[in-house]
Amino acid sequence: MMTETEISAQTANRSWTARLSRRGAFVLLVILPTLLVLLYQLLIASPQYESRTEYMIRGLQPEPRSSGGLTELLGGAPGASAREAGAIRDYLLSPDAIAALRSRGIDVATLYNRPDADILSRLRFDRPRAETLLNYYRNHVAVDFDKEAGTTKLGVRAFSPEDARKLAAALVALGEAQVNTFNKRAIETGIALAQQDLAKAEDDMLRIQGELTGFRDITRDLDPARNSEGEGQQLRALDAQLARERAALASMAQFLTSQSPQIAVQRSRVIALEAESAKLNARLTGAPGALSRRLAAYEQLKLSQDFSAKRYQAARASLDSAKEQAGRQQLFFVEVIKPNLPEKPDRPRPWRTALALLVGLSVAFSIGWLVLAGIREHEAV
Repeated sequence: MMTETEISAQTANRSWTARLSRRGAFVLLVILPTLLVLLYQLLIASPQYESRTEYMIRGLQPEPRSSGGLTELLGGAPGASAREAGAIRDYLLSPDAIAALRSRGIDVATLYNRPDADILSRLRFDRPRAETLLNYYRNHVAVDFDKEAGTTKLGVRAFSPEDARKLAAALVALGEAQVNTFNKRAIETGIALAQQDLAKAEDDMLRIQGELTGFRDITRDLDPARNSEGEGQQLRALDAQLARERAALASMAQFLTSQSPQIAVQRSRVIALEAESAKLNARLTGAPGALSRRLAAYEQLKLSQDFSAKRYQAARASLDSAKEQAGRQQLFFVEVIKPNLPEKPDRPRPWRTALALLVGLSVAFSIGWLVLAGIREHEAV
């Protein structure tokens, strides 16, 4: 049977062993990885330089101010400049931007696969997969939109200052070209419909003008309205003369017999006027090619011509308005700060990285050790 002294010694020995084991584990799991990372970043890691630039997208018209309330609390609807800035940001971080850079003579894979860069930092494939290249590219290119200032900050990291500035300048040029593409597309979309309406109105106007010319060629009548007015006046004058001759015949019949030569002459005159009046009436209204029918067709064509002319003028004004509106809504790419040529590496940051790793591993080790101690105590019970 063990004495109290032996039990106390055994307990002290276990406590010392536990502390020694805990220190060894802390050194192995926390101190050693931190030292390895620190030595790697101090001695092996290749320096990376960051070129920074800023740009903004602005329009001729000021952005509408927020009305406050719930809309402002929820962030509100972004203005045209903010929407375009977001679209440009997404484009610059997309595979399309990598392809556009290649077409401009900048191969991103070659630029980041430099043989003088350390193997852990550089892109380790000459022809990487599209997803691998895109992830690596996004880790070295940062595009942040500042909503308050309305500017976009672009940062590009590379293994040499010249490469960083060259890539940043190329991305700025891509962004400006994309804004110009947006402007062109918006103008074409806004004006296309107005141009279609104008072309249709012009075609209708030419078609009706052709129909009017054909009508005049067939009827050999340049202006049926004017002719109708002239013949109407002639008919009214003829009817007035006929009324006078009839009155004269009635007056003569009161004093002369029906066989009188004067009555016969007057009656012949009345009959001749009646025949001429009937013929003129037929020409105006009765015959198949009567002037009234030609006049109706002519007036319908003239009405269609006037309507098409007004429609053409309205379409012309609509096109001018669409062009003016498109011009007011045009956006401009403004380079606020040009890409700089960095003189000091931005990465690696050995002491900051080692400190952050030490704190993180220490917290994780403490939590893990407490969990392990709880499990052991539970098993001992």
